[in-house]
Amino acid sequence: MSCVIEKLKKLGLTGYESQAYIALLELGDAEADEIASKARIPMGRIYSVLSDLEESRLVRAQDTRPRRYTCVEPSAALERLIKNKHEELKRTGAEMEALANDLISGLSRVKTATPTKSFWTVAIGDKSEELVQECILGARAEILFFMASRTTSERLKNKLKIEKLPGIISSVHEALNKGIDIKAILNKDVDFSVVEDSSAIKKLLEHMGNEFNCRLAAIPATPFHIIDRENVLLQMLNPLDPDELFAVVNVRDAKLAEELRKRFFAIWERADLYPGNNSGCQKKM
Repeated sequence: MSCVIEKLKKLGLTGYESQAYIALLELGDAEADEIASKARIPMGRIYSVLSDLEESRLVRAQDTRPRRYTCVEPSAALERLIKNKHEELKRTGAEMEALANDLISGLSRVKTATPTKSFWTVAIGDKSEELVQECILGARAEILFFMASRTTSERLKNKLKIEKLPGIISSVHEALNKGIDIKAILNKDVDFSVVEDSSAIKKLLEHMGNEFNCRLAAIPATPFHIIDRENVLLQMLNPLDPDELFAVVNVRDAKLAEELRKRFFAIWERADLYPGNNSGCQKKM
């Protein structure tokens, strides 16, 4: 019976409430002292326990002297417990979201020192996309995506077709909604029109020519991303399967970031406009 009590506690009952409910279920109907004795609950606590169960609509009371109690049928009682738990979790979720929004506002005002020394980390396999997402969410002003090699762009297109990058795409949307300037260079020989009908990409293209701009080139170079002129993400493809990402190296080095940024914009100036770009795409550095 202890496992049943533990499960009831997970649904929101206290230990005494769980014991009282099970005891009363076995008794059928009973007075408070009988329930207390069977459930091994102190008499000084039994009335408040039964009152709480009655308020939760898990037991019913006969208004006599002394009062007698009976259980609500278990399936109905569990349905009410689940509903109460859902409402509690919904309230908690709303409170946590409000707290997180307050924290984002407060933490964003903390000035992070520009690193004087290079600092790098590596994420392998599934953790690679998690690291990319993390860096995108941390952007404050600018994100540059360089994916001009055919292999990289093909890989991106294929993953977008099967909607396999929801976390990263969601992070990009969030960055755009914050007003982050995002530019991307894709391979000009890869047809990305096949993914433009997906809701996520349509939402992305709504920013085209404003916060988001894209151009096309054909450069067989290692893909990289630059965030806020100080954070570089280098992608390493799997040598055994070039269609799969093996690892991402995150280098925090303002000098390297600036050198790659100059390389990015040198290619950007010569690159073709992505179909659908408007005059906003002509913005310079």
